[in-house]
Amino acid sequence: MIEERAKEDVFKEKKSENTVDDVQQSAGEVNGKDAGVNAGSEDNKQIELATKLKEAEETAAGYLAQLTRLQADFVNFRRRMERERAEQIRYANEQLFHKLLPVVDNLERAIEAGKKAKSTEPLLEGINQVLKQFLAVLEKEGVTPLDPGIGQPFDPNYQEALMREEGEAEVVVQELLRGWCYHERVLRPTLVKVGPHATDHQATPETETKDETPDTVAIDNKKKTTGTKEVEK
Repeated sequence: MIEERAKEDVFKEKKSENTVDDVQQSAGEVNGKDAGVNAGSEDNKQIELATKLKEAEETAAGYLAQLTRLQADFVNFRRRMERERAEQIRYANEQLFHKLLPVVDNLERAIEAGKKAKSTEPLLEGINQVLKQFLAVLEKEGVTPLDPGIGQPFDPNYQEALMREEGEAEVVVQELLRGWCYHERVLRPTLVKVGPHATDHQATPETETKDETPDTVAIDNKKKTTGTKEVEK
């Protein structure tokens, strides 16, 4: 009986060992399969990443080439605009000069006619016509004369005083040189003479008597004496 039990125990131990070995072998096979699966998935990921990286590099290269072309186009555009702007500035007054050429032609004709004329009237008339034509061209281009403002208060925005008379009030009493404006901008202010109002210069009987000099009084007395002698004769 003891021997049989011992055999049974040995058989059970071997069986349990075989079972453990089978389990370990099965686990090893499973781990091997998992490792293979993991290795395959890692390879697929690397391939996928490499493909995406290549696509990104190609896209970046395309963007860089496009940016380079755009930059070159912008540089050419800027150079062309600068060249056109320089030409516009250089030839900005071309139309104005074209309109002034007939004025020069008429002025030359007036001078030639004045050389042949016996009097100065035809020459003056021709120059007057040329002046009217020239003023018409200026007015068409927006250049007009400023109002001298005689009798009006002095305005430093449109006038420049070259001469001043004594007095408190500053009123324009004389235009010395005509002023001009281009649209709303002053090209040249009007040169004027400034002084008191005209009423301040009007002479009264008292001032006329006080302002008489000895010479004028002597001349008047001489005229009276001469007149008296003529009457006596």
